This record gives sequence, structure tokens and C-alpha cells, in this order.
Amino acid sequence: MDNTKVAVVAVAGLILGLAGGYYLGYDRGWEGAVTAAKAEADKAAQETANPFAEVKTNPLEDVKTNPYENVKTNPFQ
Repeated sequence: MDNTKVAVVAVAGLILGLAGGYYLGYDRGWEGAVTAAKAEADKAAQETANPFAEVKTNPLEDVKTNPYENVKTNPFQ
């Protein structure tokens, strides 16, 4: 009779321990996932805050304006 009571108490304790561990572990995992998602969203928002920051506004900025500046005009000199 004593072995039966001990076994019942052990099984009940094991079930309660597993349920408590699952609940506490799930809660901590959820908070970690939410924190990681917020950090990733903040990083993405900073990267895409101004998508036109690196765009050149003047397409002719690097173009040479005088193509005849260094041209040899007389080939016999």
C-alpha cells in the first residue's frame, strides 16, 4: 500500500513538474522571440529609412564637359 501511494505522488509530481517547466519555458521562449523580432525590425527600418540616400542626383556629374580640350589639331606639328 505504501508503494502505491509513493508511486502516485511521484507520477503526480512528475506531471506537475513537466507542466510547470513547459509553461515557464514557453513564456521565456516567447519573450526571446518577440525581442529578436523587434531587433530585426529595427535594423531593417534603419537600413531602409531613406532608400534614395545613395542615389546620384546629377547623372552628368562625372562626364567630361569639353571633349576637344586635349585634341591635337595639327598632325604635322
